[in-house]
Formats: sequence, structure tokens, C-alpha cells
Amino acid sequence: MISNIVELWWETMAGPQLLIRQMADALSAGKSVLLQISGRLPWQDQIRDILAQRFSTVPIEQAVLSPGEPHQLIPQLLGQLRRAKGNRCPQAYKAQLTYLREEQIFRESVIWIHPTPDCDLVPVIQLLSDFRGKGLAESGCFVLEVSDRLTLPRLSNAVAVLNCGDTIHFGDVRLFSSILTDMEPGLPEPFKRYTAQLAAQLAGKNGELVPVLLQYLRPGEEPAQSIAQIRRNVPADCGALPDQSTLGQLIWKAQLQTVFADIEMARIQITSDWAATIEAALRSEYWDPQKNRTGFVEQMGERPTSSADVELGTLVHMMSLRRKDNHSQYLLYIPDEQARDWIFFLRECRNKLAHHIPCSQEEMRKLLTGLSA
Repeated sequence: MISNIVELWWETMAGPQLLIRQMADALSAGKSVLLQISGRLPWQDQIRDILAQRFSTVPIEQAVLSPGEPHQLIPQLLGQLRRAKGNRCPQAYKAQLTYLREEQIFRESVIWIHPTPDCDLVPVIQLLSDFRGKGLAESGCFVLEVSDRLTLPRLSNAVAVLNCGDTIHFGDVRLFSSILTDMEPGLPEPFKRYTAQLAAQLAGKNGELVPVLLQYLRPGEEPAQSIAQIRRNVPADCGALPDQSTLGQLIWKAQLQTVFADIEMARIQITSDWAATIEAALRSEYWDPQKNRTGFVEQMGERPTSSADVELGTLVHMMSLRRKDNHSQYLLYIPDEQARDWIFFLRECRNKLAHHIPCSQEEMRKLLTGLSA
């Protein structure tokens, strides 16, 4: 299953697929790749496998580099990957580069470099820039991941700089999340669109987080509780999860994009179903028992004449007013108790979302169930 999910991400989603193609094209042209990422690159082992399949006979090898100057880095690479060649490696940096090229030490190989956390990236980047090979077949190439916040030095044309953010977009993650959500048999149908949107928002641009999130996001549990469970049970993913300061905003975005338009459609349906009653109330003068004043209903400083123009807040307000000619009667009375409760509830949810406040999971359950009825 995980293999299918990985292939779906890297070989089907438009952005990841484009990144794979750009990397393969750059390496095929004999350029080392400097990969700018925010956070981390999803499914690293699998992307290396997919790239290796593109080249068929070119292996992708991995090396870990510790802190050091450029002339100290090449012996590290040789010590890990070509130990037999290390004894003949010169000490001078330029001579080392010539040795790598002339002896074709890394011919037909892609070397994926992993710097240790304390490693200064500047010498490593300089090595990629200075290594002007004769092509992948003769000299090999390097791949290095760096933060997209890192200011890059001037680089030679031997390096192709690829920014994941230029190819992988939120739309890729959202589509990926939607496809995987449809495959979740235990998730109620009304919740699928919201869960897909929520998982995408919480994952950011990290597609690898989506399957993990979908395992834990459930209708009866607040997203914050689900995140806490992931932190306890899947520690490897914790660093990429949103922190508490941004969680509420991401939940709000998912809810806004899922139900805000549907709430408006529900309002239109209500004002259509009760059009005659609402328009009769609009033509009638009211008495406000709280402020002891009379008048006609206004909205944004104007008198609405059509029921379709009446907002949810105005409907609720009209139901609290009395008729001027008969204080015992409500200005707007909808005899269906369920319809009244639904209007009150829709207004409450809409106001929350309009003011950047996320609804609770129970409110979302009630809202999604009602909107899908």
C-alpha cells in the first residue's frame, strides 16, 4: 500500500512529477543539483529509487559529510564510497578536483550528500560549484538539499538550483489528500471533503504527512487531539507538524474552504423556501422590545425587498422582533422548529468563520451532516 501511495505522490501528482523530471534532466545534462526545500523532502528513499529507475544503470549513492573545508570533504567522500581510491587523493583542493575528474572516480554515479546538523553548508555548496565534471557518464554528479531560506553564494553553471516550492504547490497536496481520503472506508461521506482539506492544510507542502494525518483525523475528535496522538505515536513526523500557534488558523482555513460557500447556499435555500413569509415581514413595520422602537428592517443601511437578499444575521434578528400592530406576534415566524434551529446554527457557524474562529468538531459534524442532507 505504501509503495502505491509513494508512486501516486511522486509519479502522478503534477508538482512532484515535474520536480522528478527537472532533477533527472539536470543530472542527465551532467549538472549537480542543489535542491531548495522548506522543511524536508517527502519519501527520500523512494525518490532516489524513482530517479535511479530513470537512469537504469546509474546508481544513487549516499554519503554523510561532517564539518570541514572543501579540501577535507573530498577525502570524506572517498573514505565512504571509494576507499581504494582514497590513498592516492592529493591534499590540495584543486588537485583533488582534477583527480576526481581525470580518474572518473564517480563515473556513472549520483552522490546524494547528507551533511551532519553541525556541518557548514558553504564549503559543501562550493564543492558542488567547483566540481565541473565532464558529464554524468564520465564524472558523476552530486545532489544536496538545503533550506530555501539559505542565501546561496554565486554558483557556476555546473550546478542546477531547483526550488521545490516552484514545482510542488498546495494544490498537489490537496489533490493527493482527496484521493487518499476517498480510499478511507471508515470515514463518513459528509466528512471526506473536510478531512481531505484539513489534512492538506496541516501537511503544508509535505505530502508524506498526509497518510499519517488521515490515520488519526476522525469526526469525533478535535484536530488538536489527533495531532497530540501523532506526536506520541509517530515521533519521526513531529518536526513537520504545525505547532500550537498556527494549528487554529490552519483548521479555520480548512473549514472556510470546505463549508463557507455551502453555508451561503443553505441560506439561499432557506430564503427561497420561506420567501413569502420573509417578504411579508420585510413589508411590515416592527417593534423592537429590547430598544422599544419601531421601523422597517434594514440591512447595511438599506431596506431589502427580496427574501434572497436577507442575510442569516438579519433573519435571526427578524425572528426576535415583534409586529408593530400586534406585539404578541413575531415579525418573522417560521413554524418549523427544526428550520428555526438550523437558521440559528448556520448564523453562529458563519459568524465564527467570518471572524477567523474555527468551529468545534461537533459543530462541523452537525454542519456537514445538515448540509449534505
